[in-house]
Amino acid sequence: MQLHIIDAESIYRRLLDSASAQEREAIYRRELLAPFAGMARIYGGGDDLLTWAKTWTFYTPEDFDGEQRPVIEEMVRRLSDEGAWQQSMAALERGIACFSPYTDRIALDTINCAVVLTKHNSAMPGRGYAGFGGLPGYLMVSLSLVDDYTLPRIGPASVHELNHNVRFKIVPFLPMQVTVADYIIAEGLAEAFAAELFGEELVGYYVTDFNEDELTTARRVIGGALDVSGFDAVRGYIFGDAITASWGLPRAGIPDFAGYAIGYRVVRQYLQRTGRSVAEATFLPSREIIAESGFFA
Repeated sequence: MQLHIIDAESIYRRLLDSASAQEREAIYRRELLAPFAGMARIYGGGDDLLTWAKTWTFYTPEDFDGEQRPVIEEMVRRLSDEGAWQQSMAALERGIACFSPYTDRIALDTINCAVVLTKHNSAMPGRGYAGFGGLPGYLMVSLSLVDDYTLPRIGPASVHELNHNVRFKIVPFLPMQVTVADYIIAEGLAEAFAAELFGEELVGYYVTDFNEDELTTARRVIGGALDVSGFDAVRGYIFGDAITASWGLPRAGIPDFAGYAIGYRVVRQYLQRTGRSVAEATFLPSREIIAESGFFA
């Protein structure tokens, strides 16, 4: 596996420095979006990359000379001061090294990687960062807030998405066939990989921000729905009620992001019982991990 790191720091600085709307759009399309064209065609953008960027709430060329400019400037300044883009690259290199003994089993050549800026929606659950690594060959960490919570988690989020790239190359994501069991294990493996490399203190809000009653409810509901299949049905058990309702899909009756939290706990229990590394477990069937974890027993 080879990493192709998009130099988003340089791109954002040139977008801020340019006085030409035409030049900004050309830089933005060619350097930031074009490497993700294959991903955009599959996930909502068709051939119009700028429409895709807006759908995914990226800051787009006009924002660099509009009312959002001061927000972008401050985000770029702090990310640069903290060396955040370099931290992401270093984390990805550590993650790649973990999979180096298994390269002959991973038919994945190049991964296009970027840390990008998105607009914050305070009405939606979350704490200012997210990511996407579900399509092998493409990896993105997105930041809508740059603060003391998100900054230390850029590296962990990067390797979380790297694990998705490997997992979904080994176990392809098939929207009509994916099950709740498959999805919770994919998320559990990804965040357990981050914890293995960076420590449990830096796992994400989608694992930590729950009380015991919420976890008990999620464990019961998800444990009874492991065979539910089809992405539209499965999403309710992963992302929770608020996000699912915003998509116009049926609610499963669980807290926001509870599928991540349960998946992480299943995988951690599996690792403790077996002594395996996350890299080793990434190649195993979901049902094997769940059964050997004993989590739902």
